[in-house]
Amino acid sequence: MPSTPRTPAFHLERWVAGVALCGALFGLLYWGSVHTGVGQLLDAMMQRTASGTWHPLPPLDPENPWIAAWILVPPALACAALAHQRGAHQRWRILLSAGVLVLGANLSTQIFKLVFSSRPALVGATADWTANSLPSGHTAMAASAAAAAFLICRPRDRALWGVLAATWAAGWGGYIFIEGWHLPSDMIAAYLVVAAWTLACGTVVLRAEAEDSTLAALPAEAGTPGGRQAALCLTLGLMGTTLGLAALFGPVLRDGLGAATESSTPWLWIAGAAISSAPAYLLWAVVIPLFAVETRQQNRKADRRRRLQQLRRDALARRAQGIDDPGVSDPGIDEREISERGTEP
Repeated sequence: MPSTPRTPAFHLERWVAGVALCGALFGLLYWGSVHTGVGQLLDAMMQRTASGTWHPLPPLDPENPWIAAWILVPPALACAALAHQRGAHQRWRILLSAGVLVLGANLSTQIFKLVFSSRPALVGATADWTANSLPSGHTAMAASAAAAAFLICRPRDRALWGVLAATWAAGWGGYIFIEGWHLPSDMIAAYLVVAAWTLACGTVVLRAEAEDSTLAALPAEAGTPGGRQAALCLTLGLMGTTLGLAALFGPVLRDGLGAATESSTPWLWIAGAAISSAPAYLLWAVVIPLFAVETRQQNRKADRRRRLQQLRRDALARRAQGIDDPGVSDPGIDEREISERGTEP
């Protein structure tokens, strides 16, 4: 009797390393921005310009409960539409993983702020900001909802949805900064929390996809799968981060730290908006190809497995007809030979 097809090998170590790296970067950011005077001062310099600078966007009322609906409803509608493109066999498993991503990212954000609730006033500019606001809850809400759509969509569409997820997260991160709700480091921390949960829940989604033979393969493209979309995210992220750092340190180098601290120059506002947004693109520039490469490897292994199964069926049919064809593979061949050959074509 033919053996049960094996699920293509999954490189779990890559995803564990990614989650660990996000955690390490989050810890470093928390220490630098909350527990060092320089970090607090740079955050405060940018945040102080947010509430006093005009912008064309409608104002946000922190007491308005409908803001959460504006953040969540568009990605939720996208998730509902994308779920219908999934096969019924794996749909609920993937939807559950996306739900865990959203709940996990937002709960961990709030729990962290409850446990680490205080913010020492290390510089005079932060004397009125004594509560820890890192990570930003609203930014985590927007980023996690968009990341859920990224997990639910078909593998062939995932790179595009990665760009959309980065844009949705970055847009809300910048919007929340220019409204004066949060410090730039709060938004970056939220992006890291969501990235960690996306990688963790993505392992379940990719495993489910590896077991589903009806999934559409990735589009044929040269180079790294998802490379063009990742390159777009990388370009936008680097441009925004470079602009933000130049706008932040330009006044410091020109006028000195003391004068820049008291300055209300719009360059600091531009710096805060850019630094609150651009890191989202940088993270997705890594996440998109990581998912795409894993999917391509699974597709190749699944194709070889299907070819092997077809050879076995052909050989059994020929033997049943009494035809001896030495060119047909032995139906008793071990499928581990296919899964152990790696990812070469």
